Amino acid sequence: MKIKLLSILFLAFLGLSVNAQDTLKYSDLQAGIRPKPSTGDFTFYLGKDGQLYKIGDTLTIGVPSSNKTFAFITQGDGIVTPIDQLGAAASGSKTIIKRFDVLGSKKSGFYLSVRSKGVYGAWSGNYSSKLEVALEAGEIKSLRMTSDQALVELKKAKEKLDLGVITQEEYNKIKAELSKIIK
Repeated sequence: MKIKLLSILFLAFLGLSVNAQDTLKYSDLQAGIRPKPSTGDFTFYLGKDGQLYKIGDTLTIGVPSSNKTFAFITQGDGIVTPIDQLGAAASGSKTIIKRFDVLGSKKSGFYLSVRSKGVYGAWSGNYSSKLEVALEAGEIKSLRMTSDQALVELKKAKEKLDLGVITQEEYNKIKAELSKIIK
């Protein structure tokens, strides 16, 4: 009963938090709809894959599409530091979403640009990325679990079951959730 009440409260809170005014949608951009305003006032982005991205989320830089640089991720702010393609050495680093911007035109098509800040060390600069194409190219790792990742997690759960660390009921719950992802 308590869990059901907590779930209802959480969904109500989520409904209040995610409203049309501060959520940018991939489907709207593809339909040629330019949201108002187009820069910086969005808290959420509902991506092509159905994933909800929000300001403050941590993204992981994947691998560049070419040998030396990322095609869809740039570094620098254009004021203090020049804008340049991000180098391959940034692979695996983390970056925090700071802002969503809509770029392009009705004629050329709109797309989302994500402004983010590297988390630490040498990779703590400002980044801009074309999120959807960067995700497709593997330059940014998706927040969603892949089929292979889900399979690895299911195997770990099976090992835990076999070792007696988790119950059959716990394993069945995990399996039901992960099976939705595994292709």
